Amino acid sequence: MIFQDPMTSLNPTLTIGTQIVESLRRHLDLSREQARRRAVEILEEVEIADAGRRLEDYPHRYSGGMRQRVMIAIATACRPKLLIADEPTTALDVTVQASVLDLLHDLRRHHRMALLLITHDMGVVAEMADEVVVMYAGQVVEQAPTLELFDHTEHPYTEALLAALPQVDGADVGRRRLAAIPGRPPSLLEPAATCRFAPRCPYASRADGCASSMPELRAIRPNHYARTMHPE
Repeated sequence: MIFQDPMTSLNPTLTIGTQIVESLRRHLDLSREQARRRAVEILEEVEIADAGRRLEDYPHRYSGGMRQRVMIAIATACRPKLLIADEPTTALDVTVQASVLDLLHDLRRHHRMALLLITHDMGVVAEMADEVVVMYAGQVVEQAPTLELFDHTEHPYTEALLAALPQVDGADVGRRRLAAIPGRPPSLLEPAATCRFAPRCPYASRADGCASSMPELRAIRPNHYARTMHPE
């Protein structure tokens, strides 16, 4: 797993090398020297320059983007079948975000591993994902292949997420207000027995049962599921 904040993911009292070697020795039963050689290879794989020397550095000597690369190195050191990335670019600037996403894409392809990406950024979703699961208040509200989801959005929350993306083309660029979802997310201490998005949904009304019952997650089209009473 790659955690959200690279600035706090690493132990500040241990060198980078110690933190990588630890997992290699524990899970792959390598000697200290074998694990160290492998650690250098892993750092080179995630594009850390002068990897042999940088093993002896402490995390404060690394930038945020480099720390995230170290976290990726630790997470992929034992060649997992599944890599979970929890908002891996949230704390990084835009150019560093792009390089980290490119690295994840290359590692996924090279090692033939699955990537579970947790993010609120639909632009990242469009670039990285084959399949998308949209969740709201702890529930799956829509699930579909990526192109299908973007071309035929069915749930109002997914629609609102896409509408909130800044647009950089079109005649009215620079004059169009960014869309925002009104209201507040519901408390999950006492979740409603009705549609959890209904209080914020522009389509909800008591007449069709949105505010009085919980919609089922149902197939709208093959491989496309949505928890809504307002398809299309």
